Parts: sequence; C-alpha cells; structure tokens
Amino acid sequence: MNYTVKIFTEIKAEDYDDHLEVCYPCAYSCENGVHRLKYTDEEAGFTVVKILPDSRIEIRRKNSFTIILQNGLTHRVDSETPYGSIPMAFALQESRHSLTEDGGMLTYIARVEIGGQPQTNQVTMLLIPEERNTQDYD
Repeated sequence: MNYTVKIFTEIKAEDYDDHLEVCYPCAYSCENGVHRLKYTDEEAGFTVVKILPDSRIEIRRKNSFTIILQNGLTHRVDSETPYGSIPMAFALQESRHSLTEDGGMLTYIARVEIGGQPQTNQVTMLLIPEERNTQDYD
C-alpha cells in the first residue's frame, strides 16, 4: 500500500517560534514490533524513522547522521554543513504513536541544542494511506 506522511513541526526557542509543515510519499512497514517510515525529505534526503518496541525512536538520514531519541538519554551528533561541523544534541521528553497499516500518528517532543542554542521541538507525523477505490462500476 502507498502512503503519504504529513509532518508538522513546532520549534520553540527563547527568541523565536517556528512552524513547519511538509508532506512526502512514504513507505510504512511493521515487523517484530518495529515500525518503519521511509521517505525522501527535500533537505535531508532519504530518511528512515524507526519506532522500536522499547519506545526508542531512531531517525536515520542517508549520508548525514542518525538521531536516537530515548527517555533519559541525550544523543549528541555533529552535522556536517558547507560551513563546517555543527554540534547537535537531542533529548526525548515525550513520545506516543498509534501506527498501523491503516495509518496513524507519531508524536514526540524533544529538547534540541543546535550549536549550543536550546530549543524544544514538537513533531507530529501523520501516516495517511492512499485511498482505496471501493466503488463498483457497472
């Protein structure tokens, strides 16, 4: 089945708020309790989001970095940019999901530091199945 993922991101920092909304074709699968969303982000390229049975969330961006969101863990990575390396840190505050083959949602809130600047990101990913044609034609 084909899916679309709609991603809503709310970023709050001391000196600004930002809201982003994007939509991409997506592949969804669930095996052994591991949910996978695969899509191509315009900026980050091919992205795989995995929700593991222990509620850990892994976000892997091809040719970039992997973010691990887990309660009680601060995950640090360096993001390579044309201007040099930027240190980033991610700490999960809350997550929940209701993903199935019929669609669903993943929501998480994380404290993020980019180049030492703290912010809070709330991300909601809606998994929308392609409409099935159920009409009968005579």
